[in-house]
Amino acid sequence: MELKRLLALKPAAIGLAVPGMPVGSPGMEVGARKDPYTVLLIDKRGRDSVFARYPKT
Repeated sequence: MELKRLLALKPAAIGLAVPGMPVGSPGMEVGARKDPYTVLLIDKRGRDSVFARYPKT
């Protein structure tokens, strides 16, 4: 999802991060449970900004 958007936008960044390994994020599935989480964009200076938000469902 966000990787495709990152590749399409081509921002001056080194990648994406999802701190804290929240339940429901990719690779952290636990049944139907999904906690809210924020996807951060990390720029080339190591600073982060919000790239996407996923609310609790």
